[in-house]
This record gives sequence, structure tokens and C-alpha cells, in this order.
Amino acid sequence: MGGGFLKSLSFGAVIAASIGPIALLIIGTAANRGLWPGCFAGLGAALADLAYALIAFSIGAMLLPLLVPWMAAIRVGSALVLVVMAIAMLRRDFAASDEGTAAPRHPAGSLLPTFALTMVNPMTLVLFAGFVAQLPLAGSIRTAGWLAFGLFCGSLLVQLALAAAGALVGATLQGRCWQRIVNLAGAAGIFVFGVVGLLAAG
Repeated sequence: MGGGFLKSLSFGAVIAASIGPIALLIIGTAANRGLWPGCFAGLGAALADLAYALIAFSIGAMLLPLLVPWMAAIRVGSALVLVVMAIAMLRRDFAASDEGTAAPRHPAGSLLPTFALTMVNPMTLVLFAGFVAQLPLAGSIRTAGWLAFGLFCGSLLVQLALAAAGALVGATLQGRCWQRIVNLAGAAGIFVFGVVGLLAAG
């Protein structure tokens, strides 16, 4: 079981390390609000990975055939969420500029948005279910939970590293001008991922 845990941990780390909209969101959150908000954002993404891993490793084989007829719609929906998220980030940034300095929020407030954004992409479930064949599950729910926890640990390690990198960027590039540049870059990256997803789905 130890080998399977290490496989799951490594897989979670590799998936989290791929630069995508979630990584950009975590880095941007840490750069603008500090290390702890970035860490909570990373925890939200890792918890979503845990939820999908639990589903994929336990009943993923039964769910995948049900998702096949809806794959195109799922891809379009996920891409639209990214586009809307990017626009919302831009609106919030410009609103904060017009109103002056925004009131500080609790660091844990960044957990739920990242969790929700990760969960609205069911393609993660498909990806994790494809990994099942490499794991020694043997139909055991307990083993599935243990290996899903391994994937969560790998994902969380990378998400926290992204948060630390974002916080370092924020500490280095201080000032509202640099914050706006980071916000615009993150929003633009997420928007591009959404548009590319829409084009690919079409």
C-alpha cells in the first residue's frame, strides 16, 4: 500500500504543478493578500482534489459512462465559469481602485472560492478515474480513502509552494501599481484558459 500512496502523492503533486487557472488564482491571491490567504486558497484547491479523488477511486468506474454523453456540455460550462471568474476578478480590482483600499478580509475567506472553482470542473474526475488502473485498490473503500489522502497531500504541498511563490512576488513588487499588474495578469491568464476551453469544446 505504501507504493500506491507514493504514486497517489506524486500524481497529486504533478497535477497541481501544472500551470492552469487554479495555480494563477492561488499565486495572485498570495501576491495581493499575503501568504495565509494564499495558503487557504491552496487548501481549497487541494480539498477539491481530495473530493474528486475519493469519488474517482471508489465509484469512478460507474460514474464515467454516465458522464460521456455530457462531456461537451461539461467542457463548455467549465470554460464559461473561467471566463466569468476572470471578468469578476477584473471588476473587483477596478472597484477596489475606485473605492480606495478595500476592507481586509479573513484569510480563510479565500478557501471557498478556490474550492468551488476547482469543483466546477468535472474533468478532474475523469483525469483521476483514468489514474485508478495504476493503483492497488482491489475494491477496498478504505484503501481508496487512503490513496485519495495521498493525492491530497501531494496536491497540497504544491499548492502551498505556489502560495509561497505568490507571497514572495507580492513582497518584492509592492505598491498598488504592481498589485494591479499581478491582478490583470492573473485574470488575463484565467480568461485565456476559458476561451481556449470554449474553442476546444466547439
